[in-house]
Amino acid sequence: MFRRAFIFISLPLLYLCLADSLSAQVFQVGGGTSSLYQSGGGSVSVRGSSYNLTLGAGTIAGHILEGAKLEKATSNAKYIVGDDLIDFHLPTDIFDTSHFLLARGAGVSMVRRETDIMAFAGGISTEYSTPLFDGAKINQAAGMLFLKKQLGPSLQLFSDTVVTNKMTEIGGVQWSPKPKMDLAISAGVGANQPYGAVSFNMTRPRLDVQAAYIEAGAQFHRVVLISPLLAEPNRENVLVTVKPFRFLSLSGGRQNYLVPQYPSTTNVSSSVDQGGANLNLFGTSLSGAVYQSSYEGASNHAASLTATRDITSRIHATANYLVSRPKDSPGNGSFISTISETLNARLTVNESVTYTNGHTSVNFGGQLLTNLLTIGSSYETYYVPADNSNPFQQELELDLKMNLFGRLMLHGETVVDPTGHLRYTADANTLMSHGTAPDRVVEHAAIGNYILQGCVVDTDGKAIEGAALMVDEKKVYTNSDGCFQVRERKPRSHKLEVVLTDFLQNGNWQVISAPTIITSAAEQEGAQTQITVELRHVRVEEPTQPAPVTLQSPVNDASPKYAQN
Repeated sequence: MFRRAFIFISLPLLYLCLADSLSAQVFQVGGGTSSLYQSGGGSVSVRGSSYNLTLGAGTIAGHILEGAKLEKATSNAKYIVGDDLIDFHLPTDIFDTSHFLLARGAGVSMVRRETDIMAFAGGISTEYSTPLFDGAKINQAAGMLFLKKQLGPSLQLFSDTVVTNKMTEIGGVQWSPKPKMDLAISAGVGANQPYGAVSFNMTRPRLDVQAAYIEAGAQFHRVVLISPLLAEPNRENVLVTVKPFRFLSLSGGRQNYLVPQYPSTTNVSSSVDQGGANLNLFGTSLSGAVYQSSYEGASNHAASLTATRDITSRIHATANYLVSRPKDSPGNGSFISTISETLNARLTVNESVTYTNGHTSVNFGGQLLTNLLTIGSSYETYYVPADNSNPFQQELELDLKMNLFGRLMLHGETVVDPTGHLRYTADANTLMSHGTAPDRVVEHAAIGNYILQGCVVDTDGKAIEGAALMVDEKKVYTNSDGCFQVRERKPRSHKLEVVLTDFLQNGNWQVISAPTIITSAAEQEGAQTQITVELRHVRVEEPTQPAPVTLQSPVNDASPKYAQN
């Protein structure tokens, strides 16, 4: 019933948005399939001068779902109708800040008297959004009120309330006595389960410390959601890195998590202890790590050793030795050597030889960069504590992008999920614009009288629409004028990065000039603070440096700590 009413309401909203400033809209259409998210479907987005509208439909875990979201920004607030991914980040979440919940209904966010207010009423979904489309299935009615109060330059208060059939009320305080040093406390109940946490986070030139202790009920959840990608930290979580010299770093840590057993919400405990060292001498990088993990009552001891070196300016060599000793099971060890060579500006190849328990295998990979196609392949080794008998797993990872006619882009990739299984995502998207561009770009992430703005152009001064930029941790895209704008309440400086791999335009680009820092200013002074990013379109016949190959750490920890929605 709720779903039919939601669709009935969303269609008139779509009509109203299309009728408003029709000559100043950008359309984006995309779709695909993903085994990682057990989903397939697509979406269409309409972006105007003061609103964003998204409609999507498809399947998640075999369920047919649909979704819609309308965002409308005014000078005082931002209003949302439909599906919203709500940030449920506590000040004590220092190891992973990607805690969200998916809700359907209506909400508003605003700032009043130095207090950030977010209120939402509707329902909580038992499913979760995917990169392909936002779909939901309402399970229970819910009301939410999230507050954040700034008491001074170094002190913040938090209050997060979710009212459902199981109550969640968690409050917190964060104190930042010095730059890059935070202390925080959170306490309350989550889904009728007790919760308390304290944390300390400090970054210094020679010492990094992250420490938290969480005491949570065995079936604690921020909200009760059925999802394979939700995990909660529990008990002691510590990571310390010491850098006594520029060429040497030492680290050690312990992490504990409550991991839901999908498709139920029942939690089981998982933990990982690890220690490691990195040494760089005479052009050679040496690293070693030891692990001790437990999952569902089973345990494993493991270790890894790695050496890497640039043999020439074009040839890079890596050697890994991996060994594991699971409890009550035979041990195993592997030796992996990889040679990577840059053949020219567009082609890099690599070869891996693996020796495991008397068996030898040879694998090939590389990266190809052209105007039409970008493809990369590599074999990566992961430490997966969920598989106690064989925690070191090597998987072939592929990433392919194809730029077709117009602005149509096809994309596919494979990834390893937290349980060690290889999953894929395949999607396609295109960008269309209608008439003249909006006066303002369609990013309304913050409400305030201070703006960050700039434009992206090519070497001929022509605007580049759909250019991707990272402002701190937020990604923004340029409109059809090649410009972007973000609002905030107070003047601040932010890191700026050009994300060449995520452009909505076809083709390959090279950064000619771009500031690394961007500072907001009062709106009436905005024209004086607008920055310019200049890019050059790279054609295959032109010599250029290839995009850097991602050479991941020899052991990528796929433990449940990354299993966040």
